[in-house]
Amino acid sequence: MPIIAPGTIASFDKHAIGENVIAGNAMSRRASYAFNSLLDIDATGCVTCGIGIATVPGVTVSYLPPTDGITETGARRDLGGLEFEFLYAPDTEAPEEMHIWIPELAALTCAENANHSLHNVQTLRGARTRDARNFARYLDETLQRWGDEAQVHYGPHTWPVWENEAVTSFLESQRDTYKYIHDQALRLANKGYTPLEAAEVIELPEELGRKWFNRGYHGTLHHDVRAVFTKELGMWDGDPVSLHPHPPVETARRFVDLIGADGIMAEGQRAFDGADYRWAAQILHTLVFAQPDNQAARELQADAYEQMGYQVEGPQWRGIYLTAAKELREGIQAATFATASRDTIMAMPIDILFDFVAVHVIGEKAATVDLRIDFTFTENGETWTMWVARGVLNARRGASPDTQLTVTGPKPALVSVLLEPDGAAKLDEAGKVELDGDPSALSAFAGLLDTFDPNFDIVTP
Repeated sequence: MPIIAPGTIASFDKHAIGENVIAGNAMSRRASYAFNSLLDIDATGCVTCGIGIATVPGVTVSYLPPTDGITETGARRDLGGLEFEFLYAPDTEAPEEMHIWIPELAALTCAENANHSLHNVQTLRGARTRDARNFARYLDETLQRWGDEAQVHYGPHTWPVWENEAVTSFLESQRDTYKYIHDQALRLANKGYTPLEAAEVIELPEELGRKWFNRGYHGTLHHDVRAVFTKELGMWDGDPVSLHPHPPVETARRFVDLIGADGIMAEGQRAFDGADYRWAAQILHTLVFAQPDNQAARELQADAYEQMGYQVEGPQWRGIYLTAAKELREGIQAATFATASRDTIMAMPIDILFDFVAVHVIGEKAATVDLRIDFTFTENGETWTMWVARGVLNARRGASPDTQLTVTGPKPALVSVLLEPDGAAKLDEAGKVELDGDPSALSAFAGLLDTFDPNFDIVTP
């Protein structure tokens, strides 16, 4: 069965796995907040995560690579007796994306570039920032191509829109919403506004903002505006004070030394009693980070976050605030899923596999080592050389003339060696890999690798 995806197969694999796995530990933890997966499904917990109920606990994330890539607009495929025509729309909701037209059914989908809620220009789980201008550009190109004919729009995370007038109105409104966000963010940037300042004042025109499908039921206008700044201008907001600030704990300690714990608690309580929950959470954050065992501060900040969660429109903001409150009160909640599963790691193209291993290397420990190990994959006879020097792991196709060790075996076994080098001897004894050279190179390599805790702190230091 063909699996059709936008972009080349290599490019799609690179973006899909690279986004979700190489930074997967951080992304999974953040996603547990944004997608409500640590909350009970009830009136005071998760009511939706914006794209469904919630992430199902205990799932295994897997991956099947595509077999057929769409790399140009106008490409066609015959599937199930119907003709499909594609519009290639990269760097929109995903790095690789496509819209699909089925002429016999007059049916159109713009994938996740048009939904019944505002999308994330910057997803809060963490991913590369998207291009709001491209959302608008490709929606307009879709309208030009098929807008006069489309009788239904369908897609993921949304329900169908029926009849041509409703379809075109929907797509035009979504197009203009993303373009408005892009253009107005950059207008204010050019007037000297910082991302937060712009996000506080930009509102959609009533013609756009009162449409159900432009509301912040998935993304939110506030963080989408800030995301445009990130995409176009980078991480710095332009204010020198934010260029090299003290880290959060050091900043918090200095505030507590200046104001005093009692003063911060009093101000937090005053703000909470006055329903100024944003300020209550902000001022109490300093006390919690300076004194993480201060249970009274944690409880009061949790109360503030809870009220913020109940009052926001965006379900991902709600999930973040309510999960923060839960963890302040009860401690860190165990992870419910991970994107870096055995299946997704096994599906990695070999170059991405070495990139994944590279982010586990502890730079300080690797700064003075000089390791070179070859890996021969028996499925295709391909050999890659991996070397660690100057704190960095690099890899390239081809054998090294001065390798210290060659490890030969099928990909699953070589993945095990790369992730758990100390287990290589047992795999060798079991006949699953062959070691040729100095096996102490793997022991040295094992001493350089870090491990990732899927339950790292967020609301406490």
